[in-house]
Amino acid sequence: MIDKRQEIVEAAAALMHSKGYENTKLSDILKEGQLMEKEKCNNDEPATMDKEKSNNDKPATKINRRQFLKFGAGASSGIAIATAATALGGKSLIDPKQVYAGTVKELDELPFNIPADYKPFTNQRNIFGQAVLGVPEPLALQERFDEVRWNGWQTDGSPGLTVLDGAAARASFAVDYYLNGENSACRANKGFFEWHPKVPELNFKWGDPERNIHSPGVKSAEEGTMAVKKIARFFGAAKAGIAPFDKRWVFTETAAFVKTPEGESLKFIPPDFGFEPKHVISMIIPQSLEGIKCAPSFLGSAEYGLSYAQIGYAAFGLSMFIKDLGYHAVPIGADSALAVPIAIQAGLGEYSRSGLMITPEFGSNVRLCEVFTDMPLNHDKPISFGVTEFCKTCKKCAEACPPQAISYEDPTIDGPRGQMHNSGIKRWYVDPVKCFEFWSRDNVRNCCGACIAACPFTKPEAWHHTLIRSLVGAPVITPFMKDVDDIFGYGKPNDEKAIADWWK
Repeated sequence: MIDKRQEIVEAAAALMHSKGYENTKLSDILKEGQLMEKEKCNNDEPATMDKEKSNNDKPATKINRRQFLKFGAGASSGIAIATAATALGGKSLIDPKQVYAGTVKELDELPFNIPADYKPFTNQRNIFGQAVLGVPEPLALQERFDEVRWNGWQTDGSPGLTVLDGAAARASFAVDYYLNGENSACRANKGFFEWHPKVPELNFKWGDPERNIHSPGVKSAEEGTMAVKKIARFFGAAKAGIAPFDKRWVFTETAAFVKTPEGESLKFIPPDFGFEPKHVISMIIPQSLEGIKCAPSFLGSAEYGLSYAQIGYAAFGLSMFIKDLGYHAVPIGADSALAVPIAIQAGLGEYSRSGLMITPEFGSNVRLCEVFTDMPLNHDKPISFGVTEFCKTCKKCAEACPPQAISYEDPTIDGPRGQMHNSGIKRWYVDPVKCFEFWSRDNVRNCCGACIAACPFTKPEAWHHTLIRSLVGAPVITPFMKDVDDIFGYGKPNDEKAIADWWK
């Protein structure tokens, strides 16, 4: 029986080669990909095909993006769409969930090994924590970035770095800081992310686990699971997953705002949840493609500030819902736990070369937040849809990274900055010093995000993007997907057209 994915591959070939275009089979492209695998270049440079053969065989030399889309849109009743629809059990290609249903696999275990001697991370060791501790290099980078960030008056007014662009970024982060404190810089216990908030009571009393004055709770874990996922979406999350509480992902110490008789101060202390969590609800907040295509620029940073404000709103709202039902809940942002492994454990995506989690629906163009709770809930399973294997050969994020902070190498257990990483787990590590140093340069002054913009998974929902992404599980499809992405002009950081369009 022919594998469904192979049928989708053949459908893609039909879509790309209508009458009048070069009669090249996708199988030829796949053969080229196999040659690339056998004849890889060294780890410092992406693999390349023979130039002469590439020019003769690449269908993109005979078909442009407009032709591809026009043909594909008009072929909905033809053999190409019919074949793909048959491969997917007669379902439409337009709905991403239906396409991914054939390639997303649930796993019984995490998709990476955790050594027996693994020790939980401490916020003192990340680059923001090092700056709080006064370590010279991180402190100097933090001070420099604070001095220049989003300052359009001190730039040459180039696209994305104008006075207007800077004002958009500052306004966005002003909302975030007003609501959440400096949570985006790994500060805990402030604003929407306060561990034990005192919410004013007006004409009614809030329920909470200590009083439980009017809450019968939930009837079962099934009802609890349904309820928290619905309320997560209600407060703006695109999706929520549930994982068991795992102490390995919780910081042993975090930089937290602590109130004392003398005032408020920032101290490194263990997270104070006030109860023993049993579950973690992980949520994804998608960022707009309109903003991320402008990265790295002030407009890209404006998108990040907005999403940071939104994760506070979503996490706090869900935590209050849970507490009103008589259970404990604490909202977590970028402050007290490692968000990426929690989200992977909750079945929301896979880890990638860029260090970010890639989701089936939005790629890496999301922000993460969590709620720790003891409410009865059922757990989701980790998933796999080919991202890790894809990242091994793609390397587009590494190529697009301006300071070259993303590794071209294979996964390793040691990060390039020693104790600044939670080393020990075999994965890709990003150099935080190179990354942060780039943010503070005079011609940058923003939070970058080029890796998100460049990723082939960062795409809108459309039939052709859905089709291509559904091929990720097919053998040797990575070169094809990456080449099509490049040829059609996607994934170009600091896209000047996108920057101009942002203000229209």
